[in-house]
Amino acid sequence: MAITSYPFDNQDTSEIQYSSLFRELQDSGIADTHGGTGFQVSGDPSGMGVFLQPGFALLRGHACQSTAVERLDIQPASPALRIDRVVLRLDPVANSIVPVVLQGVPNSTAPALTQTDTGVYEESLGLVAVDPNVGVIALTKVTDDRAFLGSRVGCWSTATRPKTPRKARLGLNTTTGKWEYHNGTGWADLIPSTVDNSTRWNGYTVTVSTTTPSGTPTTDRIWIQPTS
Repeated sequence: MAITSYPFDNQDTSEIQYSSLFRELQDSGIADTHGGTGFQVSGDPSGMGVFLQPGFALLRGHACQSTAVERLDIQPASPALRIDRVVLRLDPVANSIVPVVLQGVPNSTAPALTQTDTGVYEESLGLVAVDPNVGVIALTKVTDDRAFLGSRVGCWSTATRPKTPRKARLGLNTTTGKWEYHNGTGWADLIPSTVDNSTRWNGYTVTVSTTTPSGTPTTDRIWIQPTS
């Protein structure tokens, strides 16, 4: 029979089965509120390194907990600006989740994440801008790149949106300040965006203005003029 079910008494449950169950209950990310300190990355103003705050995280159904501040070394940049990425890396072969610095390439974007379904899985924590000929990592050189756990209604920035969301995934985008959902192919605002005092609604452009709007009238345009 191709159907399996678990967990039950007197039955062994494999690592793959266990993680498959828990990844359906909660997305990968940091167990903290958006903007909290859990696994937050910050620069070391006294040397070439970054600090990683304590925290709890879930990666593809596996748990990781840190109870002390960790320091990670950052290699000097030469001859141009380099963007490194600090990640938590799940390695099921090594049976571990550890913080790692992915070193970038000069004059390029940050290294891509490895997120496989059964092998290595990386969760981004922060981006580090490494300038050439510097001996410290200033606090301003670190960009927060964490995704957070919580309810299945999420909270993220444009940069930290879920990478492989299912259709109808809903969350608050702190970059735009708007609720958005995934329509199966891309992100869309839950409420239509407002641009130049106009809103697109059910195929019509609704404009609120005390004076006659500029532009040629069209069949899909509605103008509302306040009386005072």
